[in-house]
Amino acid sequence: MDKKYTILIIDDKTENLHYLNTLLKEEDYLVRATTDSSFALSSSKLNPPHLILLDIKMPNLDGFEVCKLLKKEENLKDIPIIFISALDDIQSKVKAFEEGGVDYITKPFEKEEVKARIKTQLNIFESKRTISKLLEQQDFFLKKIIHEMNTPLSIISLNIDNLESNLGHKEEFETIKASAKSLSSIYNDLYYLSKKEKRVSQMSHINLMRFLSSRLAFFDEMANVKNIDMSLDIHEEFDIFMDSYELERVIDNTLSNAIKYSFEDSNIDIILEKKEDIYKLEIKNEGIQIADTKAIFNAYYQQKDKNVGFGLGLNIVKEICDKYEIEILVTSQNNQTSFTYIFPKNLIYKENR
Repeated sequence: MDKKYTILIIDDKTENLHYLNTLLKEEDYLVRATTDSSFALSSSKLNPPHLILLDIKMPNLDGFEVCKLLKKEENLKDIPIIFISALDDIQSKVKAFEEGGVDYITKPFEKEEVKARIKTQLNIFESKRTISKLLEQQDFFLKKIIHEMNTPLSIISLNIDNLESNLGHKEEFETIKASAKSLSSIYNDLYYLSKKEKRVSQMSHINLMRFLSSRLAFFDEMANVKNIDMSLDIHEEFDIFMDSYELERVIDNTLSNAIKYSFEDSNIDIILEKKEDIYKLEIKNEGIQIADTKAIFNAYYQQKDKNVGFGLGLNIVKEICDKYEIEILVTSQNNQTSFTYIFPKNLIYKENR
């Protein structure tokens, strides 16, 4: 191996320690060996090994207790522990895995088996560490993108409004505004993803008709670029009780997708109604048919031959709807697509008659 791994062996039999020590040094591992489980715990806290071989039957602290204590330490909990024991019964093996062991080797040792199992677990351990580092880098990258996007978007919006005030309405200005709105929607999705673990929902009563009207106004330029007519049809007006930012992500992602995949010179209908005590919102558009109405909610999903967007928006929609127990029904056939959101009664605040 290119990298030198440190392996800690804890066994009350010195002959086992000697055998394993000799065997592992043949593979160029750095080996620490002890019969004292308490000493092993304290030394591991100061200098964590990459893998631990742990005997079960030991005086004072048995292997299961040692494993429990190791798993309680933040800097030791992810270290792979392979139990080594003369016990060959199913109960002992099951308990070893339940306590957090990753593998189980029975005595007497088979030389090649020991080497192979250790190598496998070290490879898995290294892969997990690599994935963890990549996720940390991804999180940093995501936050960096969010920070870098916000200021340019604000500058673009401010300056295009100033230009329009000075030069009057031009089709090019509307196109720029539409592009800025599209980027703004992506920015809000990324912001939601970066903050969702720490963000506390701010619940409030929201008049759905007024809320939908404001979101239609936001996406007006995007729709105008494709000459799409968006109409709001209110059969029944009602309020819902949820976080307005999360509701915005649901509505914005549904509307932006509807605009993105609609044909030019088509219609998008937004219908708010109550039927037989069922409160629902339906958004219908004429455009590209959805091939798989279930897969669209998977993260990073993109329809074949339609390499558009990041595939995050509808995954966020599904996550939020699951949180509030909002049912989603999607139909797509004959170039007609419909997203219907059915609100549970506990979200309905009042009915305006």
